[in-house]
Amino acid sequence: MVKVHAQPITQHHAAARPGQAITAERYVSPDWLAREASELWTKVWMFAGLERDVSTPGSFRVFDIGRESIVVSRAENGLHAFYNSCQHRGMRIANGAGCSQRFVCGYHGWTYRSDGRLVVVPDNDRFPGGVDRSTHSLQPVQVATFAGMVFVCMDPAATPLVDYLGLVGERMAAYRLEDMTLVSDQTVGLACNWKAVFDNFGELYHVEHIHPQHAELFDCPTARVDLFANGHTSVAIDGHTVNQRVGVPEAPNFYMEHQLKMYGIDPSDYIGRVLDVREDMQKVRRAVAPKLGFDYDRLSDDRLTDIEQYNLFPNTMVTLTPDTGFIARARPHPTDPDWCWWDKFTFRMAPSPDVSARAGVRYEPHPSTLFEQPERPAHDEFDQEDVIAGRNTMGITIDQDVHYIRDVQRGMHSRGFKMSRLCDDEARVQHYHDWLVQWMGT
Repeated sequence: MVKVHAQPITQHHAAARPGQAITAERYVSPDWLAREASELWTKVWMFAGLERDVSTPGSFRVFDIGRESIVVSRAENGLHAFYNSCQHRGMRIANGAGCSQRFVCGYHGWTYRSDGRLVVVPDNDRFPGGVDRSTHSLQPVQVATFAGMVFVCMDPAATPLVDYLGLVGERMAAYRLEDMTLVSDQTVGLACNWKAVFDNFGELYHVEHIHPQHAELFDCPTARVDLFANGHTSVAIDGHTVNQRVGVPEAPNFYMEHQLKMYGIDPSDYIGRVLDVREDMQKVRRAVAPKLGFDYDRLSDDRLTDIEQYNLFPNTMVTLTPDTGFIARARPHPTDPDWCWWDKFTFRMAPSPDVSARAGVRYEPHPSTLFEQPERPAHDEFDQEDVIAGRNTMGITIDQDVHYIRDVQRGMHSRGFKMSRLCDDEARVQHYHDWLVQWMGT
């Protein structure tokens, strides 16, 4: 059974009552979807994109969440976010991403600077009294950054992002996600409610059933779960080991052999003592990191072998290891509770000669750590049928989840299903939903 550690709830809201019913309604009801649009997305900090995509003046990205659309833009005077709606007749002034010092409404030509300020109103003298450009700028939205991620919040009175994340942010910071290289940017359309796929990444109860490969990589039953204020949760899972509940093999498996050989260790040395691999891998990775061009000074020994996942309320999940990471985000359909989009940004840490130089050692990266660092990868969008047919992949684990999640949604429509019944291993799901109704005031 996972070990659950509940953290003090001290931020923004009082503690939610535990164990509120997770009914089918919240996944299948159009009314629930509409209430989320007005009572949830308008109050919380949301991951809107990557800071690297809006790093130069004029660069912008559009973030769509349900019916709402927000533009994140870099101006000479800093980062800005505003509703994607011209103040003349409501026309959206931007789509996708790009770089421009001005946003020109395609309908009537009203023009805004990259900081959202209105600067041109064609035929201004034809408006009675003229248009006061100082009071008709694009409507601002709170914007802040953390670990290379851009967050926005539609509530002008919301607590600062650093306080909203709290201890979760402190723990994530050590991995230096902002220094990793983006290697893929994907979106898959899923025939399920956005919360159904997010719930999937809030528990390990299903892992032994649909992810059998994990038994040879991680010891999920001994995972350490933390519950935080504002609905955030985390889990830390021992890596470079095996699921002891399934059984401990006599000799290292394929995955262990690969890792041991990478560091010049003979796998036969661990026959009869497979459980020693994890601790020894921590020691060797610490010792050879400077030579390979990696800086692990901010990471504890456990973090050199394990995997940590942080679910940031309401819809973003960040998975981290010393050298890799990915951000995943669920976004609702504007009107259909049975459809959502699942975005995934995948990262790798590139080895650096500078790290070796600072440590005073020769830079000798292992071939498996080197990879080509191209221009920003193009956004790839597809649907679940492409994953199921093998035409696209988001990694074996997520692909396996995609195969099942549509049937989860279908089953929740049944007259025979009323509400979820969770076990102790699903504490993160319960905590999340308790905070969900807290935020929505229901």
